[in-house]
Amino acid sequence: MPTQTKKITLDTAALFFGKVVGLLLGIVRLNFLARYLGVAGFGILNFATYFCSLFQVLFDFGISQLLTRELARDLSRSRELVGKTVLLKIIIVFISSLLLGIIALTSHFDRVTNWAILLTTLAFAINGISMVFLSAYQAHRKMVLVSITTMMNDLLVSIAIILLIAQFPYVVTALIITALVSFLNLGILFVVYIRLVGMPVMRIDTSLWKALVKESAPIAVSSIGISAYMFAGPTILKYTRGDVEVGVFSSAYKLISILTLIPTAVTQVLYPIFSDFYINAKEKLEKALADSLRVMCLISIPFAVGTVLLAPRIFDVLYPQEFRAGIVVLQVMILAIVTGYMNWIFSSFLLAINEQVFSMRLSLATGVTVFLVSFVLIPRFGLMALPFIAIAAEFILFFPQLWHIGNKGFHSFHITFLTKPLLASLAMAIMLFMIRNLTVFVLIPIGIATYGVSIYVAKGLGEQERSLLRGIYKRAMAPLS
Repeated sequence: MPTQTKKITLDTAALFFGKVVGLLLGIVRLNFLARYLGVAGFGILNFATYFCSLFQVLFDFGISQLLTRELARDLSRSRELVGKTVLLKIIIVFISSLLLGIIALTSHFDRVTNWAILLTTLAFAINGISMVFLSAYQAHRKMVLVSITTMMNDLLVSIAIILLIAQFPYVVTALIITALVSFLNLGILFVVYIRLVGMPVMRIDTSLWKALVKESAPIAVSSIGISAYMFAGPTILKYTRGDVEVGVFSSAYKLISILTLIPTAVTQVLYPIFSDFYINAKEKLEKALADSLRVMCLISIPFAVGTVLLAPRIFDVLYPQEFRAGIVVLQVMILAIVTGYMNWIFSSFLLAINEQVFSMRLSLATGVTVFLVSFVLIPRFGLMALPFIAIAAEFILFFPQLWHIGNKGFHSFHITFLTKPLLASLAMAIMLFMIRNLTVFVLIPIGIATYGVSIYVAKGLGEQERSLLRGIYKRAMAPLS
């Protein structure tokens, strides 16, 4: 494999490993939180995240993504840009936290919900500053470090919740733990950056700040649209149907949000690569985009098919009986990841090639559409409206992005990206049906193995994946020869 391809593969593998660990730990946390908080408490806990996420653009304003792009193009400016950006982010998160606190207090929530929003806001503020350092690591392509910090964060939160939630079964317990671990994680990121790159040059630079804010504005406006179509629905659900329905919906949504760790990991690796190629090697962009879309289909389609089949068994393991209404929500909503995973790739690609204005307009249009539809449907149909709205939102995003990228000369999506994973997933589904009486802990690995063999036989893997598998096989067999 070419050196660049090896680098992308290793970075993706490192970050993916960290995300898988986070996924597993997240599932364990869900079990403890659902068991000890109950449906209503679980609903309040997650509503605080949904509500704050509606305003998450205020905590970053698109600056972290812009910083990654600029550093990827010129790493020699790292200490200067990181230091000055940290000071800017401190000002931004302070103002944002104050504004969000005022909005929450004037919304007339109950005391527990207000405390949940306050503590979630604190975690958002800390993470907003942490994003500067994560963006720097992303630009420097130090994905192993990103993976390690992610795993440490998830591990600490999970251990603390497992140890404490039974003794202190309150919503604020989980949120205090999250805020404290976020603060510790920020300190670690700062120290590691100093050792890796050097002390950030923290100076006030109003001209740079104005330039950053001006250029990141389209990204920020785009984020408003993204927040609207992702979190407006659950927020409306809280106002119109109450904490219990929010809790039931969240039991399904949290599983899907954990799975977004996968496209997050891939785009964290690919975004600086796309940005670099756009400036220095445009001839490589088309293949990089096509490969990434193909890999997303290889991952998302079996996840969707397997989850539809195993959802009842998964709920039996993770949640008490009072959450079972969330099974259908999960089975419908999981279908959105097929186009959703590719939308992650499209979004990072468009930003890398300076098409953030198009992304901004599309995200805003999607956000407004979803908000209006949610406002009409959710009061009438409750939580069951949300998964169908989610699927529609992903389609609204997918086709315009595909069309726009094609107009830019990148015809990277092929129907075979879908057909071969679908055939392999069908083989997996047949196998799972035949052995359906086994425990879910046996069904999942057998399903993964069946899909892996089927996709290999169907020649659905690219040269990069085949070369990587051959390398792993040779290393595994070396001690036996």
